[in-house]
Amino acid sequence: MSKLISLLYVLFAAASGMAQIVIVSPEDFKKGDSCGVASYIVYYDMAYVGDTLNHPDKAVHETMCLETGGGISSFYSYEEFLADSVNAAVFANGGTSFSGGKNVHWQLYVNYPVAGKTALLEKFGLDRFVCTEDYTAPAWTPVADSSAVIFGYSCRMAVAAYKGRTWYAWYTEDIPLGVGPWKLGGLPGLILQAYDSRRHYVFRATGMAQAAPGRPMYYKGSKYEAVSRKELEDIRRRYHADPDGYLTADSKATVRHFDKFGNELGASGSEPYNPIELQ
Repeated sequence: MSKLISLLYVLFAAASGMAQIVIVSPEDFKKGDSCGVASYIVYYDMAYVGDTLNHPDKAVHETMCLETGGGISSFYSYEEFLADSVNAAVFANGGTSFSGGKNVHWQLYVNYPVAGKTALLEKFGLDRFVCTEDYTAPAWTPVADSSAVIFGYSCRMAVAAYKGRTWYAWYTEDIPLGVGPWKLGGLPGLILQAYDSRRHYVFRATGMAQAAPGRPMYYKGSKYEAVSRKELEDIRRRYHADPDGYLTADSKATVRHFDKFGNELGASGSEPYNPIELQ
């Protein structure tokens, strides 16, 4: 399919903190490479504050999915996954009207493509990037006399300074998986709740199940442009400083903004930026 036709498939994320514009093509609807078999699936509500300056108490919610099995974990937006599934069916039947996900357009793998590494996949406009780094789990300290019942499981709390934030995690040894949302693993049980000290990012488990036998996990990063952590951070800052400028660079796209009544608006200006990793 030509680049010109691909440019017709433009999905605008919800207009909220950390909103992002992604231009999709049929390649985005493909599952990717099989990278393992899932044993467990855990769903989390992720509440995050994107605009700490103007709306420090307004959290945006996204349903996230953790798939884990064979030492490999994948963490991604379940709402974007559903949108991609619908769009794949629409495209396969010759349709041209596509639906968008919400706000989260990144996907994180732990212990993939090799053990001891993470792979972060991220989308900006037409661009697709993958950043592979060494993985070190947080150095957790148990919180004495902490106890809670979460989702019907007895839990304990641990705290760690990690990636520029102080994290608190409630975990249950009744489910001895040693994983959790995002990069928050390394405890002797599944993390059911976690939040940073400022509550800019809060994860709460909302459901879990054993995966159907043989359920594959998929990885799209083999076709993404490899970048370093510094390069990816520079790309993020450039995008958030001027989304329209980023999207129109090199004549990749033409951006026009409209309100709900169809009236054309001016340029969007900068977007708030509050990444989960501060270091």
